[in-house]
Amino acid sequence: MTLRGMLAGRMKRLVLCSVATALATALFGCGHKGSPRLEGHWRGVSAEGVAPDVQASADLFATGTELDIRGENIVVATPKGKQAGKFRVKTEEKTQVTIWTDGDGPTDPQTFTFIDERTMKWSVLEGKTILFRRETPAPP
Repeated sequence: MTLRGMLAGRMKRLVLCSVATALATALFGCGHKGSPRLEGHWRGVSAEGVAPDVQASADLFATGTELDIRGENIVVATPKGKQAGKFRVKTEEKTQVTIWTDGDGPTDPQTFTFIDERTMKWSVLEGKTILFRRETPAPP
């Protein structure tokens, strides 16, 4: 084999290994666990972005919704039931945190937008949010 052939073979293997590593990281390693800004007990206050004829029932659902977030653990309690699981942070920006749960995976992200330290909105559907108020302070 020529030197050029050896170099081409090594380069090809290097590129394939780099691509495989990047793909594995994207599929399995994206996100970090937990977000200090999400920590605490959150209670729903109201629903936003719903039609006027369903506002009252949407608000009732929202006020019956609570989030408990500790480290990478999240518990969502609604009037219809309770779910618990682990989550990872997909992106964390100045006013937004986007997560995905181990149960739903990275293709179903959830976005939380912070109004201030004690108030956030959870985008539950396109254009529809639940406004939350933090009841317990986030850890220092």
